[in-house]
Amino acid sequence: MRFGTFLLRIDGTREAELDDLKRVCDIGPKTFQPDGQKNLYVIDTCVIDERFFWLACDYDDAVSFRDYVVNQDTGELEPNPRNKSQVEPRQQFFACYDTHTHFLYINDLTRRKTLKDYLSYALQKEFEINNVYASVDEFCNHVKFIRGFRYTQVRNLFSQNGDIFNQVSDLWGLDTPEKIQLKITYGDIPVHTGRALIDRFHRDKNQFEDVIIIGCDDAGVEQTFDFSSVIKRVEIFPRKDENEHYDPPEIQQLLLAELRK
Repeated sequence: MRFGTFLLRIDGTREAELDDLKRVCDIGPKTFQPDGQKNLYVIDTCVIDERFFWLACDYDDAVSFRDYVVNQDTGELEPNPRNKSQVEPRQQFFACYDTHTHFLYINDLTRRKTLKDYLSYALQKEFEINNVYASVDEFCNHVKFIRGFRYTQVRNLFSQNGDIFNQVSDLWGLDTPEKIQLKITYGDIPVHTGRALIDRFHRDKNQFEDVIIIGCDDAGVEQTFDFSSVIKRVEIFPRKDENEHYDPPEIQQLLLAELRK
């Protein structure tokens, strides 16, 4: 089972935080059927170690129905033992959001919109699930503007004499910090202009960690590129039971073991 990596943002302005996801656990509905859709989703959520938001979902078509079933042993038609108001959720998907790294992991990419709609409905806020691009060139080809950067500046031989470390030390009257986390927001910069800033991060990469570039495409949808060497997919190897279903606790255990590495 492979989990794709994405970014989770709220109202197009910020990453989802732990308190947001705790509230989803507290007030989010346990069943969810988006308007105009056939599937009914049975959703279980929790927060683990004050860090991970976990979601396990069983779902299936709640509209299509036949009043008979086929006995596979005899081949005979028999009355359907369930009525139309009873839904058998035979399909599954899983998602996990790491509030430390702000990365979302989901195993079924076709359920991204469902997850987005559920979170938006639960909190009455507009959630967005953004791609994590594989290269700077791919990102720059996809976006029209650069909106800002988020990164950690590291104090080492390459940067320890920088003004920013001295300024922070003077401001608080403390020793010079080892790292400084910064978020820089601009008005929309055309990507051909912002590319020079992106290239500087690459040129001076020994000074930075956890670099995130924020841009937007032609439709105004925010897109994010992780400049670090992020694993784009996380793979685990769970087992199915005799009914061809996965055990959610096993999925959770295997995935968190990988994310904690």
